[in-house]
Parts: sequence; C-alpha cells; structure tokens
Amino acid sequence: MDSSIQFVTTPTADTPGTALVFQTSHQSYLFGNESEGTQRAMSQMGMRLIKTQDFFLTGRCEWGNTGGMLGMILTLADVTSTAYEDALDNWRKKSAKRHAPMPARPSLNIHGPPNLKHMFATCRRYVFRKGMPVKVTEYKEPAAMKMDEDVLPPTWTDSNIKVWALSVAPAGVQSSPEAEAAFASKQDTYDNKFNNFEDMRGQEGESKEQREARHDGIRAQVLEHMFDSDWKFDTLIEKHISEVQLPAAVYVRNPANHHLETYAGPLPGGTEPLPDIKVLTRTPWPGALIQALPPTRPALEAVSYMIQTFPMRGKFDVKRAEALGVKPGPKYAELTNGRSVQGANGATITPDMVLGPDKPAQTVAIFDIPSLAYVEPLLQREELSHSSVIQGLSLCVWILGRGVLGHPSIAEFMQNMNNIEHVISSVDNCVNRLALDSAAEQTVRLGKVDPARYKLPHYDTNTLPQQNYAHTNTGTTSLVKATVADRGLKFRIMPKFEKITKTIPPLLDISTVEESLSPDIIELAKAAQQDAQNDAEGLLAWKQLLARPDTEIITLGTGSAMPSKYRNVSATLVRVPSVGNYLLDCGENTLGQLQRVFTPLELRDVLKDLRMIWISHLHADHQLGTTSVIKAWYELVHKSVPTDSRPSMDSLATSISTYGLTVVSHEGMLRWLCEYSEVEDFGYSRIIPLEIRPARAVSETGSELYICPKTKQTYGIALRREDFETVFGLADIQACYVSHCRGAMAVSLTFPNEALTESQTPPLKISYSGDCRPSNNFTRIGRNSTVLIHEATFDDELKSDAIAKKHSTTSEALGIGAKMNAKAVVLTHFSQRYQKIPVLQTVDGEDDVLVGPNGAEDFAEDPAAEDFDPTTEVMNTDGAGAHTAEPTKVAPLIQTTNEQIIKVGSKDMKVAIAFDYMRVKIGEIAELEKFNHALGKLLMQEDDAATQEVNNNGKKSSDGEGGGKKKKSKRNN
Repeated sequence: MDSSIQFVTTPTADTPGTALVFQTSHQSYLFGNESEGTQRAMSQMGMRLIKTQDFFLTGRCEWGNTGGMLGMILTLADVTSTAYEDALDNWRKKSAKRHAPMPARPSLNIHGPPNLKHMFATCRRYVFRKGMPVKVTEYKEPAAMKMDEDVLPPTWTDSNIKVWALSVAPAGVQSSPEAEAAFASKQDTYDNKFNNFEDMRGQEGESKEQREARHDGIRAQVLEHMFDSDWKFDTLIEKHISEVQLPAAVYVRNPANHHLETYAGPLPGGTEPLPDIKVLTRTPWPGALIQALPPTRPALEAVSYMIQTFPMRGKFDVKRAEALGVKPGPKYAELTNGRSVQGANGATITPDMVLGPDKPAQTVAIFDIPSLAYVEPLLQREELSHSSVIQGLSLCVWILGRGVLGHPSIAEFMQNMNNIEHVISSVDNCVNRLALDSAAEQTVRLGKVDPARYKLPHYDTNTLPQQNYAHTNTGTTSLVKATVADRGLKFRIMPKFEKITKTIPPLLDISTVEESLSPDIIELAKAAQQDAQNDAEGLLAWKQLLARPDTEIITLGTGSAMPSKYRNVSATLVRVPSVGNYLLDCGENTLGQLQRVFTPLELRDVLKDLRMIWISHLHADHQLGTTSVIKAWYELVHKSVPTDSRPSMDSLATSISTYGLTVVSHEGMLRWLCEYSEVEDFGYSRIIPLEIRPARAVSETGSELYICPKTKQTYGIALRREDFETVFGLADIQACYVSHCRGAMAVSLTFPNEALTESQTPPLKISYSGDCRPSNNFTRIGRNSTVLIHEATFDDELKSDAIAKKHSTTSEALGIGAKMNAKAVVLTHFSQRYQKIPVLQTVDGEDDVLVGPNGAEDFAEDPAAEDFDPTTEVMNTDGAGAHTAEPTKVAPLIQTTNEQIIKVGSKDMKVAIAFDYMRVKIGEIAELEKFNHALGKLLMQEDDAATQEVNNNGKKSSDGEGGGKKKKSKRNN
C-alpha cells in the first residue's frame, strides 16, 4: 500500500507547532502538534480533512501543542456528519436494489499525553455536537518491558499502520509527599461535594489507582455528553413548578388555544409563594449540568511515536503467470491476494510462483523533545532497541524545543543511525517564513491601496534561532547533518522511500504580488490618497472632535465562525497612549496575528502594557486564543513564576503589581480559565478574573465587577469605582446582554480625560459589540461613543440569515452607530463567503432599520442556557432553513459585485471597513472611507483569482471542508 508523510506546519510566528499528515491509500492520520493555526495552515496547503479520523498528538498536554485541536474537532464533526448524512441517503436509495452494508458511523480518535481528556472536558460549556463520538486515549510512562520478546506489540493498530506510543517523563523530577497529600485532599473535596455522577461514586477502601481510574471514567463520560449525546433542544418535560431547576426557560400551555406561552409567575428560590401548577421546561443540555471536574495537575509526560507500515506483497509477474497457464482475470486477483489457483493444465499455482519478493515494512519515528530533560529518557526507551519496532526505520522527525538541538546524545544517535533520513523541526533551525501566503498576499495588496494602514506582516528568513517576544537576543545554532523541516516537505514511505521537495511552496515573492495589482486599482488608490490630501482641513477638523486621537485600533482577526485563508477569527487590539492596551476578544491564534503585526521588540512592549482582555461570549472563534496571550504576558511580566495569593478587592489597588492583567467576561469564560489552569500553568494565578454584571437602565453607575470564581472572602464584594483606573486604566465600563448565545455581552469602555484636554471634548469611549443582533440596550450604554466596533457578519440582502443566526447586517451595525451618536464605526466579523464594501450614502430621516419585529432584540437578564440550542448557533451560508424577514431598506443604486449601497443617517459618522492586520489611529478613520471604492475593486480581483485557484487535489479550493455543493457550516460563531 502506498504511504507518505508530509509537513503541514513548521515553527513560525503564526504556526507555532510542527504538524504532519501521514497518508495511505485509504486513510490520513495527523501526527505532531495540533497548535493554534494548524487548521488554517491546512486550508492554505489545500489539504482536506475528510479522510482523517485519527490524531496522534505529540509532546506535553499544553495549549501550545493542543490549542488548534478544538477547532479541528468542530470542523471535522461538521464535515463528517454531513458526509455521513449523504452516505446514508445513498445507502437508502441503493439498499432496495441490493443488500449493501450500512455506512459506518463517523468518529474521531485522539491519542496523546495525559490530561487530554481533562483539557477537552473543560470546554463542555461551549463545545457541543451530537452523534459524533470522540474517543481520547492517553499514554502515560509505562513500566519496563521484557526485552526477550521476539515481537513487541504496537500500542495501536488498524488495517494500514502500527503505532508505538513513547511516553516519557523528564529525568530527575519527583512529586513531594506534601504535594501528594494536597492533591489527595482536593480529590476528597471533589468526591464529597461536587461529584454529581451517581454511577461514579467512590467505594470504601478504594485505592489511589482505583480513584484515578474512576475520575478518568468521569472525564470520559463528560466527553460523551459533549460529542455523542441524544439530547434534543425541542424536547419539553412536564413537571411541577417547584421541581424546576434554574436557570431554565419555563412555559405553560394556554388552555384556550393550546399554544405554548412563556410562564411569567413566581419561580423557585423567589420570595413569592409558588402556585400548584405543572409547567413545561427543557432538560438542560448536558454540559450545563456538570458543575465541576475531578481535580488534576500538570502532566509532565511528553509523547513521541513510531509508525510502521505493513509489508507489501511483491509485484505480480504477468509473463510468468501466462507461462504457467494462468489466464488473465479473477485468478490474477486470487494470486495477488495470497491464494493459490489452478493453471490451465490443472497444476496448482502458488502466489510465490508469480509474485516478486515482498517489500518489508517501513518505520517512521516522530520524536518530540520539549526540553533537555527529556532527551535521555526518550533515547533510552526500549522500543528503540527492539528489532520488531525499528526494522525498516527510514525516517526520523525531530520536533525539538528551543535549545535542545545541540544535545550530544541526539548527535550521537544521528551518527549511529546515519543510514536514514533525519529531519529537524525547531525554532533553532527553521526560519520564521510567512506560512499563510493568502493572508500575506492580501495584506500586500491592501498596502498598495492604503500604505498608511496596512504593512507587510513581519517575518524573518535570515535570523536563527528565531526571535520572538521572549527571545530577542541572537544566538548560535548547533549544526548537525540533517534536513531542515519545511512546510510541504514530503517523504514517500512505501513502496519505495523517496524525499520529495517539489511540494515545498516557494517563499512569497512580494514584488510579484505587488505587480499583480491591476492598473485600475492603483489609479483608484492614488485618487483616494489625493482626495485625502485635498480634504486635509476637513479631516483635521473632524479629528479635533475626538479625545485621544492617537489611540490605535488594530484588527487582528476580522472573520467569522472559523479561520480562513484570508481572515482569522475575532480579535481587536486597542492601544491607548499613556494608558495601556486592551484586547477585545481573542480568537484562535491571536498571538500569532500579534507576532505578524509587530516585531519581537515591539511586541514585548505591547504585551507588557496589556491591561485588559475582554471576552464577549463563550464561542470558540472569540476565545480560543486567550490562554496563549495570557501565557506570553505571564512569561514577560512575571517570568512564568506563579503566586499563591489570590486577588482580594480590599487590597487589589495596592497589590496590582502582583497581578497586572484583568480578564473581564461572563462567568462561564472565567470558570473555563480556572478549570484549565489545573492542566497547565499559563499564568492564571497572576490575572484578575472579573465577572461583569449588566449596567442597569435606571442607573448611571455602570456595571459591577466581581472576582470569579467566588470565594468566601470575595463573595458579594464589587470592585470599587475609584479603583477602576488603577486596576485596568478605565474611568468606566458598562456591559449589556445581547441576543446571540447565553452570556453574550456588548461593552463600552470609557477612558479618563487627558490632563491637557479641553473639558468640552467628551472622553474617549470605545464600544464593542462582539456577536449579536442589534440591541437598544447597547445603544444606551454606548451613547456618544468615540468609536463603535461592530460586527457586520451578513450583507443586507441576507438579513434573514442574520436573524436566524443572531448576527447583524451592515445596515444594522451602522444603525446602531447612528443611534449611539458615535463619531466613527469600524465594521468587522465578516462572513468568510460574503464580503462586500459598502458605498455609504448620507441621508436625512432614513427609516430606522432597528424598529419592528425584525429589528433590535434586547434582554434585561442573561437568557437561560435552554433558550438557545447550542447545535444551531451556527453560520448558515446558503440561506437554507433561515427565518423569513422583512427586506432591509437599502436604496438599490449602482451595485457591483463587491459593493453595496448603504444609507447612513448620521452625516458626521465615519465608517471603516476592517481587514486583518489593519492599524489605524482613530483620528485617521475619516480617511478610510475614501479608499472604499479601491477596496471594492481589489476584492473583485481577488474573487476572480479565487475561482481559478486549485488545490493539491486538482479541485477548486475552498476555505471550508469537503468542497462540492455548499452545506451548512455548523460552527459556533
């Protein structure tokens, strides 16, 4: 069977890990680090995941190695479920004619180091799929094996490959008795107070190993709830009002018309007596019922793998078969499959008479060594001396941490194995090349249109070891005789070993990209730049209306639902001079985007001055990058040294240097950070996790903030307003619930006045929507915003999709800005398939698109978890199944492929259309409107180019998976 292995990623700024695809004729397998950005890199390479069901994660269980796995699971769950539905349809059509076997139900198998189950289980509040079993297998350091066995059985095997998992712990690291006792105490607390799995209760006399196995079973059950549940959103359960568990959506049946109506009476836990009635309520989706997980602690084991193919039968000798009297046809197949046949003269013909010699099995080693302490334990593994494992070893892939490359034992191993190919993937020997070519190309073109706002993403193909925010000093790299890993590098394993370099994409040729821009676009860009110069006086007058006009907005990710080749998921950085930096949402690979926008030295300052991370809601595309950013900040500011003290409101202002970074969000997000901190020390002990409450409509005091999770010392104590500026640099912060998912909130940040600013200039106020339908409450808290940053997921003609998916259209976003009396609006979070540049038309008295049954949606309180079906909070890109809605009132003037006419009811409000890597000072936002026509033409050119682009399979490429006819994309967004 043909087989090969290919590098998908090597260490760069936005693909921090090393990922490889092992391919056979029937199946693909992913090995290595599934870091943030891996899925986007696969899209860039034109690789499809449809045949991938098995993932083998290397290294330790840390977000840097596993952070891209969650997004990968969500995509694969949707792709494979769609493919399974199609296969079932075909099977039903054919089964009437012939008895074909029913298609196998799809599943995902994830292998890796200890704590993988726990890591996935912490995500139960925001990851939910039905009918897609996910099995997680963890490999711990095994006991010594017996070397007298002739054959060492593999850890895992299927019909294509055998795999040996090599799990090793660092040398000389042992846990103290005190640490063991403290951990056992935490386990006792969980079992006595928080374990709500009735079939997983501890038994008297249970051993330590038995308890660990039971807790592991609990985590496995949580994963089953997350991915293989039969829960249905539309199932209503009748029960007495006193039995309802809150939060819950409660309904009653109207006896007159039998219609379902929302119950508005007294609820359990309230002060009013409960009526003696039965109500209807939904059973909460499974993730909402699991309040806590069994405790864990960082696992030190790092996992490597040995992959072995099966032997291949020799080549069939047709001439020899004919000479022996075997006629072409079925008997050829019988002999090829190892079965004897009879020749024309009745003689028995055995396979060895017509087949050449078998091709022996071939082995590939993938060694992941995160630090020097792992070198000797790995190289001393008994598998590396066992003939049944290392037979046919032809390739060693070394995934090495910084500084490991020069270890003498590695050099000695390579010398002893100098007859095989060695490939090293490390920041010590791989350059920081541009890995996401499409995004870089688009930015180069944008820079030709608007050079003041778009710069070439930072890269460095000369400096080794690679520099980053934490390592800016140049050093020396130990040279070894080995191949340097590169994206696209491929090795054919069977039937004949071969190194293939033609699959490596060339480095991006910047000058060629610039020359590809059509002259029409260049002329439009020049006209826009000249228009800005001619209108310098008017632009200056508008700028003088703003407080802190040098505040910079950097849109790190402007896409929606899932990363694409051109747009990353949501993240926006706001830099306020002399105050600090504020990150509004933090989707997957936000740190990678930061490393492309800033040089290593610049990024050091950006991270050190990071004051606050705001997470608008608990969807993967808005928060999966949070831990990486916190860890980078933690490494720079606190040298990765934790603290035992927890923040207290009484002393927070005076002890801010102990912490320094606030994370403000809904309770669910903050609890996820707390739970995940048991897996990895990413800096949780140094942040200030603040749960925010919505600002009351009748109050001018803003939102209240509380430390979360609550403790006896912090319960009910809000952060004092006089401490706002000391803690996170703000004069005020106000939030409100919005219609998107449970806990979704929009926010307004008000900054202190500058000392020299005239009093009549309103203070700087930044309002941010996150994902939502238009909200009148948001217009209230955002009144007189300097800048509104608002999602515009759908174009106006797709308003029905926006309503169904709880997003906003372009007109709705601008309508919110007009009602806020915002000075400027930055539009972001665009659909990956639909992106048009609005042509703005200022009008007086335009109809309010936020009024009416399909207008604004508001919540006074956080909607219950059951009010939203977590399986339908998705992007519907084909309009199927969308609610009907009134058409948006948009003037049908001149319309081109990538332009839409939008009426704006505020003549002084300026509008910016955001792309990834845009850097704009708010005082310059008025200039951006002048470039919209040129940007529209640019998108038209890119769309034309995309229709001609083909991937490695010779098919038209797509940012999604699967190709072919469009399907619903079931990603949380």
